Amino acid sequence: MQHFSEQTWADFVRKVGTPVTTRSIDAYLAAGCPECKTAFHLWGQMANFAAKERNYAPPENLVRLTKLEFVASRAVQPEEFSIARLVFDSTLQPLPIGIRGSVASMQHFVYEAEGLNVHLSFERRPNSSTVFATGQVLDKQAPLCWLGNAAVALWSDSGKVVSIVEANGYGEFQLEFEPQNQLQISIAAVGRKTLRIPLGNME
Repeated sequence: MQHFSEQTWADFVRKVGTPVTTRSIDAYLAAGCPECKTAFHLWGQMANFAAKERNYAPPENLVRLTKLEFVASRAVQPEEFSIARLVFDSTLQPLPIGIRGSVASMQHFVYEAEGLNVHLSFERRPNSSTVFATGQVLDKQAPLCWLGNAAVALWSDSGKVVSIVEANGYGEFQLEFEPQNQLQISIAAVGRKTLRIPLGNME
């Protein structure tokens, strides 16, 4: 005779059963019921197996990076690109009177394509050979709607991925890289054509 259902045993070994049922099973086990001992041993093994299975799952950060690499690899196809148009360049704007004799440490650009605005800022920090870039992707039709979870990749002139990141929920992203000539940024998002932004000479 089966005292308890499979669901009841599954809840018992996972310690999520009701107090009444748990006390009842404990009583049968304490009384030496062979059927209950066999069921407890079997379901205990299954619970241990399920608990160990998570150890074989890849880390979430590696899964996310792999997905980003997959999105970036699709962006290599030329027909999937849409070249973004430069609509603002801070280097062409006159500096305020008080700092016209100095060199601006940050440059800001705005690009448009596929109904999106892409804001990019580049900064060379003191005592560092790298360029620090920050950006944000916005929907032109809904300025308060950000394009989160987009894959943002930085490419070399030879088509090699230099860096790849994922935009956060506000469409923001950051890149840090060694300056070189003919770099490009691609932005790939679900349901939209991939954008490509030529950066020209960053050296």
